[in-house]
Amino acid sequence: MIITKLKKLILPFLFVPLFLSCTERYSPKINGNFSILVVDGKISNENTPIQIRLYKTISMDSVTTRDSIIPESDAIINIFDDKGNSDVFQEIEPGLYQNESSSFRGDVGTTYWIKIITKDGLEFESEPEIMSPPVEITNIYGEDYKQYISKDLERNAVKLYFDAIDQSNSVSYIRWESNEGWEWQTPFHLNLPDSLLFTSEPASICYRQKFNNEISVFDASILDTKSMHKLPLVSIDYTEQKLLFDYYLHINVRSISANNYQFWNHIKQINQSSGNLYDRSPGNVEGNIYCCDDNYSVVGYFEVSSVSSKGKSFNRDMFQTTFDYFPPECIEKSSKNRPNPAIYYITRIEFDKGDAVFYYRYIFCFDCSYEFSITKPSFWQ
Repeated sequence: MIITKLKKLILPFLFVPLFLSCTERYSPKINGNFSILVVDGKISNENTPIQIRLYKTISMDSVTTRDSIIPESDAIINIFDDKGNSDVFQEIEPGLYQNESSSFRGDVGTTYWIKIITKDGLEFESEPEIMSPPVEITNIYGEDYKQYISKDLERNAVKLYFDAIDQSNSVSYIRWESNEGWEWQTPFHLNLPDSLLFTSEPASICYRQKFNNEISVFDASILDTKSMHKLPLVSIDYTEQKLLFDYYLHINVRSISANNYQFWNHIKQINQSSGNLYDRSPGNVEGNIYCCDDNYSVVGYFEVSSVSSKGKSFNRDMFQTTFDYFPPECIEKSSKNRPNPAIYYITRIEFDKGDAVFYYRYIFCFDCSYEFSITKPSFWQ
């Protein structure tokens, strides 16, 4: 995950004399071969450690994989609030830093900012932001609908939504993310007489999960009453097995600042296909991190947000949509090359003009524990 091209990074004027020392506005010109610092971190009202990731981008010409990023190690990071408190971070793995004190946590109504000094002596600071109150998630629900794949193709599907309200009527922007977990049963059982036939007696039951990292934001600033309805979560079409048995959806809704909303909304607009901070994102990305030296630039955001969480279980009996029982990834494949026995189970071997043809399926179609966990995800309540 990496931003490899930023034609220009425009940073707004920052003047906070009580908190920061960097006050100059600058617009450095950046070409595709220029390495810049990437900052990703947040503080919330959750009782969890505060973590910050630091990376350096690399030349466009040297990118060979999506994971070609350089962790920024040996940095000094401090966090401050407007009540005079502070804490220091320790590097727990290359490029990943975590605050030391278990007592330093985010409080609603308090302002926070960070200061970073890299091993090269460069100083970076975030613009102070106040933590807004959390919204209340009032409902998570779903509806049957038609999913339009193309002009002439549609699929039956289920779409899940949530409603939320801000009792303080002061939160204007939110961002949310979700985790899915579902029971997955193996379609084949090697210990049955007809072991290669689809069975209702699975050899094993596992739990699959997915973190939905699409950027989801909402602007409630125009609402007189901060009551938000039918905000989209996930879509599940009839070819998926998620709702066949037990399914659980957990969501986190973050109350964020106007600048934070603009940052994520901008990335969403220029990076719709991937929805990730570090993927290729040409264009202007305006964050809240600034360098005290105008010869160097930085991209990213230190988020100050409060979080509300909620989860709900679903299954197929709650909807009209009929879901396929057979997992598409368990369809039999064939090859003249012997498949890797650590990944595939050979179901049969046939011969074509003297050449062996191997027919196979994934091992997890017979024993799902080869690929998935046999315990429910930690977020499943």
